[in-house]
Amino acid sequence: MSENRITRTKTINGLVTPAFIHNGPYYFTNLQVYADGLVNCWEMVDLPLFKEKLQSGGVTASVPDDEQISVHGLGAWTIVGGRWSLNSAELYKRVNALIHELNPRRENLHDCHGRTTEKIDNVNVVILETPREQPVRMLEPGPFAKRIRGENISVFVRSRDMLYLADLRVFADGVIEMGRLPHQDILNLSQLSEAIESGRIVSSVPAGTQVEIYQLGTFTAAKEHWCVDIHEVLRSVPDLVDVANGRPDSVARCRTAYKAYLADPTEILRQALRNVYEAVPLHKRRYVGDMDTKDVAVRMILYGDQEIEGWSHRIVARAQGLPLPTITVPEPKR
Repeated sequence: MSENRITRTKTINGLVTPAFIHNGPYYFTNLQVYADGLVNCWEMVDLPLFKEKLQSGGVTASVPDDEQISVHGLGAWTIVGGRWSLNSAELYKRVNALIHELNPRRENLHDCHGRTTEKIDNVNVVILETPREQPVRMLEPGPFAKRIRGENISVFVRSRDMLYLADLRVFADGVIEMGRLPHQDILNLSQLSEAIESGRIVSSVPAGTQVEIYQLGTFTAAKEHWCVDIHEVLRSVPDLVDVANGRPDSVARCRTAYKAYLADPTEILRQALRNVYEAVPLHKRRYVGDMDTKDVAVRMILYGDQEIEGWSHRIVARAQGLPLPTITVPEPKR
C-alpha cells in the first residue's frame, strides 16, 4: 500500500584513492571507497564486481605510454615515460584495505549479487545510485565531530621540485585543503590566489614536464590537448563554496536568469542575464543550457544571432552538406 511507504537516508563514511577509468582515453578518478564495501568507479559495485572491473581493464592503476590522460575540469595530455606504483592486484588490495580501515569488523558489507542493474517493465534500471564525491572536514576527532561539507577540483601543485596532480578541496567555511600531496597544505582564498600568481599552482603542463600522482606513479607530458586557464579555476572556487553551502552556483544562477528572460523577454532581464552569464567561469559556461545547445542560445540572446555559427551541431551539418539546425530565441520587447 503506497500510503504506508517511507524512506531513510544514512551517511556512509568513505575514503578516496587515485586510479583511472579506461573508456577510450584514460580518465583520472578518485575511486570512492565506502565502509559498506561499495566502490564508485563510474558505477557502484561491490568487491567481487570491482575485481572484475580490474581484470577487464575498465579500472586500472596505470596508463600505457602514448595514451591520453584526461582530468575532469582541468585538461588532457598524451603521456610517455610512465612509472606506476601498482598493478591491478595491488590496487584491489589497497581498496580492500581502505574498506577494512573504515569497517574493521567488516560488518554489513553490501552484496550486489553479481549485478548492478535489474529489469523493471523491460527497462534496465540501475540498482544503486552513483553518489557524487562529497569531501568532508572533521572539526574535532570522535564520533560526534562536526562535519564541514566541501567540493573539489584537480590542479597541479609544485612541491619539492615535482609537479603533483593535487586535489583542491574547498569547504563551506572557506577553508581550502590541498590533498593528494606528500604533505597536506591548508590555504585561504587569498593564499590560493597568491600561489596561482607565483606559479606554484598551475593548470597547464608543457611538453616534457614530469608529473606525479601521489601513491600512483609518475609520467611525462608529451602533448597537451587542452587545459582550463588557471585563473578560470580560481574564479570557480566561490562556486565550490556556494555548492558546499547548498546555495546556487554561477551556472545555476545563469540558468534561472535564462528561464526568466524566456518567460518575459525584456531588456532589463536580458541585461540581468548578461551580468550572471559573464560571471560564470569560461570553462563552465557550456553547462548553462541543455546538452545539445550548451550556451549557444544564451549567447545568441546576449551577442546576436551569429553566435549560432559556433554551435557544434551546425558546424557538423554544414561540413556534411546537411540541412542546418536552428535555434530560435526571443528578441527583447520594445
